[in-house]
Amino acid sequence: MSSHPFSAKLSAKAMALKNEKLTHLHFYYHNLLAGPNVTALPLNPKAGLFGRLTMVDNPLTLEPELNSTTVGRVQGLYGVASRTDVAFVELVNFVFTADGEYRESTVTVLGRNPILAAGIREMPVVGGTGVFGFARGKVHFKTYSFDTTTGNGVVECDIYVFHY
Repeated sequence: MSSHPFSAKLSAKAMALKNEKLTHLHFYYHNLLAGPNVTALPLNPKAGLFGRLTMVDNPLTLEPELNSTTVGRVQGLYGVASRTDVAFVELVNFVFTADGEYRESTVTVLGRNPILAAGIREMPVVGGTGVFGFARGKVHFKTYSFDTTTGNGVVECDIYVFHY
């Protein structure tokens, strides 16, 4: 019996929550701030570095080349959240568009990304939809390439996600 009129206890079995699965996803995303097909748009370009927000709709590809097979998009936003180093707070959805099991499913990531840190950067998976409903896990980001003139970059992603 619930102690509040707005809540109810549910059975995990009734929600079809069976054994949890662990899935590893690997791909690249392309953050394009310049060029003919911009996918990252600064919302307040006159701001200094701290507080700058950028909306993204970045392609996810199987290989680091932009013309390789597209499997989805990274949609959301990031902002510079540190006054002392270049660290983003990111709220993004990995939206899968390729035909197959993951089509129209999402993985949601929210956390701090110190983009200039050497090596692998880790952020939490906080949810998902479709196949990735009730998702939790982590993402490893590693900068594959970065153009200091345009700000365009390619990031290698490994997502380790628990889901039902």
